[in-house]
Amino acid sequence: MRAAFPGPDRPAGPHRTHRLRSTACIAFAAATLGFGAQTPVVAAPPPPTQWLCHPTMDSDPCDLPQDTTDLLTGKVTAPAPVKESDKPVDCYFVYGTVSNQVSLNADPVPSPEVQSIARVEAARFNRTCRVFAPAYRQVPVPGLPIVLAGFTEPLAVGYDDVLSAWNDYLAHENNGRGVIFIGHSQGTFMLRKLIREQIDPNPQLRNRLVGAFLMGGDVVTMRGSTVGGDFANIPVCSRRAEYSCVTAYSTNIRYPTLSLFGNSSLDLLGSQRFGLASGPQFQVACTDPAVLSGSDQPVGVTLPSAPYSFGFISVLVGYMLPPEAWPTSLSTWTTSRARGVGSCEDVNGYSQYHIRMINPQPINEIPLFDTHVIDVNFGLDRLVDIAAEQARSWQADTR
Repeated sequence: MRAAFPGPDRPAGPHRTHRLRSTACIAFAAATLGFGAQTPVVAAPPPPTQWLCHPTMDSDPCDLPQDTTDLLTGKVTAPAPVKESDKPVDCYFVYGTVSNQVSLNADPVPSPEVQSIARVEAARFNRTCRVFAPAYRQVPVPGLPIVLAGFTEPLAVGYDDVLSAWNDYLAHENNGRGVIFIGHSQGTFMLRKLIREQIDPNPQLRNRLVGAFLMGGDVVTMRGSTVGGDFANIPVCSRRAEYSCVTAYSTNIRYPTLSLFGNSSLDLLGSQRFGLASGPQFQVACTDPAVLSGSDQPVGVTLPSAPYSFGFISVLVGYMLPPEAWPTSLSTWTTSRARGVGSCEDVNGYSQYHIRMINPQPINEIPLFDTHVIDVNFGLDRLVDIAAEQARSWQADTR
């Protein structure tokens, strides 16, 4: 039997080095999680849908008021709330990797950090849409290394919950209404698969697609095209007021030399292992929000003023945005003093939205993750404006 690992007479080639790194990653994650490397994931049937956000809930994290203080200008805005019955479309939100639970799959419950991310990434859309967001058995932060190393079964468990909740929503809540999908990170991975398998091949459901905001998760198209790759029929957005299309990008503030995001040839996220498109024939989508919104004005980071629930994500945000780690004010929302502009650029093989700060605030990138944590919230109101315009256009054309 040949030796499994390199020895003095067996140099470590690039493929063996990759396997060794993967093995080390799995071993680290297994030790962290308290499992042996061979512990199987038993995929129990999806539990009944546990809604994190739902229009009939008396209070949920997506119900935040919209009053906002801009720390740069001092301006305070307080738009009136919109009744659920007056919202023209629905939003289906799937949150990214946030759970602090030490396991391969988190319990599908609205834990404090899950509620926090719903406030951060979904609540700002609540004047445009009724927000539906399922809690699901996501891969938590401690389980992420083992999945990135190639063990994708935990992702499949989470997807079962997302799909089951979607079918629950279609059967009991949709009634032909238009839908905007919102996802980030692992949530985008889930929605890439859901839209690819359930929406894109179905003309009836495609007609209900108002838009999709699939941030920080490497949506791909055929090179030189707005379709192909993940979706055969649904394009990435390319102009203002275009609807039934996908808005997608990952952000950076320094051009990456190695990143998890933006390079389909490397596929460090493992899209192919999850049944998604990846490879050198595809390009990672970057849709410029300035073009789609019709506004090229500098933007800040907009966040709920209440601090994020303590955990991995709050620590990462504190590292990224010193000394004003979490902009805050007496309003429900706060926009940072810092301002920046950006553009879609392909540098070093990475297609990402490159941010250039013009009213500087120090921003520390996270190795391999770039500025992933603020993909959604840098220029958040611009995304909300895009969604609102898409909803108006969709309504006008489907009446």
